[in-house]
Amino acid sequence: MSTSRREFIKTVGAAIASSQIPPEPQAIPVAADPLLSPARVSPQSGIKRKVIYDQDNSGPFGTDILGTLMMLQADNIDLLGITLVTGDAWMKQEMAFTLRLLEMMRRTEIPVYAGAEYPMLNTKEEWLLRQQLYGGHRMDPWMGAFNRTNGGPNDIKQLPPPYYRFANLKAQQEHAARFITKTVRENPGQVTIYAGGPLTNLALAITLAPDIISLVPEVVIMGTGFHVFTNAFNIFFDPESARKVLRAAWPKFTIITVDIAEEIHEGDEIAPGRTMIDEIAGRAESPISDLFQIYALEPLRRNPSMHFFRMADEMIAAQVIDPSVFTKSEQMYVDICTTPGPRYGDSMFWPKNWQDVPDGGKHPVSAADRRVFVDPRQFYLGPPPSAGLVNVLQEIDHDRFKKLFVDLMTKQIRKA
Repeated sequence: MSTSRREFIKTVGAAIASSQIPPEPQAIPVAADPLLSPARVSPQSGIKRKVIYDQDNSGPFGTDILGTLMMLQADNIDLLGITLVTGDAWMKQEMAFTLRLLEMMRRTEIPVYAGAEYPMLNTKEEWLLRQQLYGGHRMDPWMGAFNRTNGGPNDIKQLPPPYYRFANLKAQQEHAARFITKTVRENPGQVTIYAGGPLTNLALAITLAPDIISLVPEVVIMGTGFHVFTNAFNIFFDPESARKVLRAAWPKFTIITVDIAEEIHEGDEIAPGRTMIDEIAGRAESPISDLFQIYALEPLRRNPSMHFFRMADEMIAAQVIDPSVFTKSEQMYVDICTTPGPRYGDSMFWPKNWQDVPDGGKHPVSAADRRVFVDPRQFYLGPPPSAGLVNVLQEIDHDRFKKLFVDLMTKQIRKA
């Protein structure tokens, strides 16, 4: 039986309303292992990596949905739950796409949780005012839920093909932040957190339960940037939450920057004269083949020069599924500017050895470090004392990543 838009809004709205964060229960004392490190789970090992998938899952196609499909298709991933946060779209619209996608993929055993519907402090009105005051300083016009053409949080559009209708599957009643804290405590040292959208849910979770920070073997996010976008969407949408999450002492915190995400796009070739889109649309099972036919292959046929989006969320999935896809990383200090003004939401980087001033301080920034800095003066100031030392991915094996992506999209649809 199909669900109408009115019924969907009523049902999901009620679930979200009842998912307000309840009082914190007494914490379960867990002794954190100081040597805790992420388990290296290869796709061939037979061991499943437990994952909480936190995402701003807009649809019908694109990096959010494709990242979700990769996680659903990976045999070495135990997807404990999907938590949604407003970002690329308002959360109720994301919920509509997510629930229906799980039905289409026959993965209705995976629970979905409503999380933060608004950023911690930032608002659409303030973003528009900043744009008016300071002008646009980003090449990327995407504003997600804050886009001028978007409605409000309760404006849910009908789902297009191949979704066709709203899901019969329902969201869980528990708030996403509470689900995160409970699940991590129940599985200390085992739950990787994939954070593909703004970091509001994760900031709420560690505010409620700071003890979970040492119990998460790895957090993987997409956001920040050296040069392509220093003001990357997932960060500037909720800078206060991003700053709080980045400053937490996670055992391992891995960042896919916009710079590395821009190296590979959905329309790229996997072999001379054949794109990943051609390969997937021709070989995948439905509904993956339908999604690629409608939203990738047909637009590409109409416009062969079409520039598809960077594969940002897909790269987070690759880091979780098969970290060997990335061939170089560097420990760096990262912090977020939350000062009101034109740099609100900017990401700032410092090398781990930032105090090693080149040439006795004669030059503001060495040639090797120049790509890192937004403002050369920050080199001398150094990172704030609370800035997080994180793992910044810098190089990716393009061919291996493309093969992983195509293999996951074209393999047999998993059945629960």
